[in-house]
Amino acid sequence: MLRYTLSTLLMCILFMTSSSLFAADVLKIDLNEPKAGRDWLLLDKTAKIEQGELIFDGRKQISRAIYTPLEWNDVTLKARFFVEPQDAGVLACGFIIRAVDGRNYYYAHFDRGQAILVRYSTGSEWNEIKRVSGLDKPAGQWHDAQLECVGNTLKVSLNGKLLYEATDDHLQAGRIGFYGSQGLVHVKDIEVIGEATAANGEFTFPKPNYTIVCDDAGAGAYEAFPDICRLSDGRLMCVFYAGYSHVALPNEHLPKGGRISYCLSDDEGQTWSDAQVLYDGPDDDRDPSIVQLKNGRLICNYFSLAKSENPNVPYVGLGTWIVTSEDLGETWSEPQQISKTYYCSSPIRELSTGRLILGLYAEQAGSANGAVIYSDDEGKTWSKEIDIDNGGTRLDAETDVIELDDGTLYAAQRPVMSYATSTDKGETWTVSKPMGFEGHCPYFLRTNDNVILLGIRLPNTSLRYSLDECKTWSENVLIDDVIGAYPSMVNLKDGTVLIVYYEEGGGSNIRAKRLKVDKTGVEILPYEAEIIKVIK
Repeated sequence: MLRYTLSTLLMCILFMTSSSLFAADVLKIDLNEPKAGRDWLLLDKTAKIEQGELIFDGRKQISRAIYTPLEWNDVTLKARFFVEPQDAGVLACGFIIRAVDGRNYYYAHFDRGQAILVRYSTGSEWNEIKRVSGLDKPAGQWHDAQLECVGNTLKVSLNGKLLYEATDDHLQAGRIGFYGSQGLVHVKDIEVIGEATAANGEFTFPKPNYTIVCDDAGAGAYEAFPDICRLSDGRLMCVFYAGYSHVALPNEHLPKGGRISYCLSDDEGQTWSDAQVLYDGPDDDRDPSIVQLKNGRLICNYFSLAKSENPNVPYVGLGTWIVTSEDLGETWSEPQQISKTYYCSSPIRELSTGRLILGLYAEQAGSANGAVIYSDDEGKTWSKEIDIDNGGTRLDAETDVIELDDGTLYAAQRPVMSYATSTDKGETWTVSKPMGFEGHCPYFLRTNDNVILLGIRLPNTSLRYSLDECKTWSENVLIDDVIGAYPSMVNLKDGTVLIVYYEEGGGSNIRAKRLKVDKTGVEILPYEAEIIKVIK
């Protein structure tokens, strides 16, 4: 029988404990070394190494860097970070681990008051795993943060405190890195704990199956609520809201608040021009939609929000407005208010009779309902608002209207998606009835093959289609995992469909995808299969 003294046992325990603590490598990355510039792959021109720090200028768009020589399976990434104070933006520093390539990795997103754990994957940048809010993390101070992954367990810590742990089984190993978003970010004192191996091959950046219409229109890098139409010269015009957040009231940095911007494409949506301002009034101008009439006139409809004088109410609505252009958007008219108390989120529709009709919505008497307004003189004057009976169900609406093949008008309204019909060109409507599914921000398109598409938000960015003039609807077709939506669509010359929508969240962008649509269903088409190699 073996006998152990107390001192022998203590030595064994100490040896075993020390082995578990020090089996993993500890790498302290010195950013002052000459080779630091070779070891770090700066994915964006706004990232640099200077005076022993990684510096990310993410004020206009995300700024990233990846450490290329090594990769880790089980890993702990520790560093100190500092975000320079500024009024707008999420002021985020991100810690990246298990980066397989430029579109597959875990990251901890430390913003103004939150720590959010996310898995970035091809086609979906924001697969949220867990978050904590209400953190005391002021800008202008250095903070210590840590992202750890052992097996499938991830832990996020800030300033010496474990915030949470979670599990995810998708990624097994990869490189580490950092980023800055909507702020000027400094990172130093980087330490990586784990058994490192030589990185396997080049670090690549796969192209996504969407293209970006706009990532920064110059108003705060938040773009949302897009709408698209084809111009008479063949180009595509996409209008959208540009601000610094979901509501961008006037402030010191954006004195007029959110504005309406647009981009143009002359290659069927593959590439887009830089953003230009379509209209920027004194208030927060938002939810724009665009149509070109048969006579060539462009009409952009939108609504506005103004700062409230009541400190308990952040803003007040100013109703629905239009601006028009007779020269393909080179110049625009002064704004014309067409409704004082109703609002719009869909474009004006030109009917077969020449009547223009616009879906509206309003909150009244403790409920909400859809409505329409119409014009019989090409948008010069407009009727009074015509309410659509909500059938006793609150319908926040965001009404859109499509003309069916027999001349009937069909209106869709959110959020328990409901429909109503009109047989007199919108002057009277049936009582709204459920469509059988939920959705937000409905948008109709009739394809060249007479398939009716209904773009919606919920779940995420989706659409449904009808082969029988809106009598029945298909199962949901998921277009993208991002939740912004407010989709808009246009038929392309090759018979496919382009859908535009937005991401939502800090620095939200406008995206576009190509769809093949026929009576058998909807297929998302790739833009290009090419892989961008970003390591020489």
